[in-house]
Amino acid sequence: MGNHLSAQSPIPPCHRAGRPALVQGLGRWLHRLSGWQLVGAIPEHPKLILAVGPHTSNWDFLVGIVAMLALDLRVHFLAKHTLFRWPVAGLLRALGGMAVDRGNATGIAEQIGSQLRDAEQLVIAITPEGTRKKVPRLKTGFVRIARAGNCPVQPVTFDFARRIIQLHEPFFPGADPEGDAQEVRAIFAGATAKRPANF
Repeated sequence: MGNHLSAQSPIPPCHRAGRPALVQGLGRWLHRLSGWQLVGAIPEHPKLILAVGPHTSNWDFLVGIVAMLALDLRVHFLAKHTLFRWPVAGLLRALGGMAVDRGNATGIAEQIGSQLRDAEQLVIAITPEGTRKKVPRLKTGFVRIARAGNCPVQPVTFDFARRIIQLHEPFFPGADPEGDAQEVRAIFAGATAKRPANF
C-alpha cells in the first residue's frame, strides 16, 4: 500500500457534524448499551474514504450508524439506489446516504472522486465487498475513488466476536488497485464478521 498517515485524536474537529445534543446523547447511550468499543482514530485529513468490512449482515449498518451518532462524525455512505424509496429515502439521506446505481457503474469512481476533489471536507464510507454474500475478492472501486479524489483510505473493521470497531492505519492508494484491495481484505480477515460463513 502507499504512504501511511498518523491519527492524533478520535474525531478531529473538521469531521464533527455538530448534531443536536439530544441526538449525540442518544447515540452515545445506544453505543454504551450495545457494548461496542472504538479503537483507533480518524485522521485530520479533510477528505477520506472509510473502507468498512467485513460486510455480511444488515447489522453492520446499524452498528455503524450508532457509532457515527455517538462520535458525531460527519460521514456519507454509498448505498444502492433502490433503497432510496419512500418512506426511508429521506432518513437515509439525512444520515448521509448517497445513492448509486450499481448496474450502471461506469464512471462512478470518477464522479465520486470529482466530488471529493471539489469538497472542502468529505468522508465517505464504502463496503468494498458490495454485497452481504460471500465474494472471492474485494471490488476496487473504493481504491479508484480515493485515487480520483487524491485522498487516503482508512480500513475499518467491525469485529462481532469482541464488539470492537477498529480504525486501522490510513494509506494513500498506490498504482495497483488490486494489490491495495487484497491488503485491505487481509485486514478484514482479522475481524470476526456477524456471519463468518459469508466472508
